[in-house]
Amino acid sequence: MELRAFFKKGISYEAYTAEFAKAVEEKRTSGPLQNEELTHYTELNFRRSSRIYKHTVLLPELLEAAQAIEKPLDVIVLTEFWCGDAAQNIPVIELLAEQSGKLNLRYLFRDENLELMDQYLTKGGRSIPKLIFMHADSGDEILNWGPRPAEAQRVVEELKAKEMPKAEFLEAVQRWYNADKTISLQRELVDLLVRLCEQQAV
Repeated sequence: MELRAFFKKGISYEAYTAEFAKAVEEKRTSGPLQNEELTHYTELNFRRSSRIYKHTVLLPELLEAAQAIEKPLDVIVLTEFWCGDAAQNIPVIELLAEQSGKLNLRYLFRDENLELMDQYLTKGGRSIPKLIFMHADSGDEILNWGPRPAEAQRVVEELKAKEMPKAEFLEAVQRWYNADKTISLQRELVDLLVRLCEQQAV
C-alpha cells in the first residue's frame, strides 16, 4: 500500500483525542494487547498529553521556521495510547501543525498498520511515535522523524544499558521529559523544518 493510501486512512487529532478519552473512560488502551499496566499508562498519558497541549508555548524560532514552508505537507503519525513518548511529543507537533497551517497531520495506530510501521523501524524495534512527511501533491516521502528527540534517545540508550527495572526506566525517562519542557523537541523541529523547506526548493 502506498503512503497516500495510509494517509487517507488516518484520523484527525480531534478524532484521536476523542478516542483517547473514550479509552480512558472504558479503562482500556489501543491495540490488541490489553492489560492493567497498559491501561494505567494510557490514563497517565491522556493527562500528560492534555496538559502539554494546553500549556506549551512554541519557540519563536520554531514558528518562524514553520512560516517558511511554501507548500502544504501531509504527515502520517504512527502512535498508540499507551506510548509515553507519543504523549510527550505529539501534542507539541500538533500545536506546530495548527499554528503553521501547512502541515496536515493524520493519526494511525501502529498495531493496525504494521505493514507501514515495519518500514520505519528504530534499531529493529517498532518504536513510536513515528512521523512520515510527504509532498501533499505527489504523496512522495520527504523525510521521517521519531520516536523521540536525539537527546532523549541518548538517555534511553544509556538507561537500557544499565538494565534497570522497567518501572525505574520509565520514571527516569519521564524525569528527563519533565526537566526538558519540550525544548529539545522544539529545537529539533526547527532543524527538521529547515530541511523540509530545502527539499521543497529542489
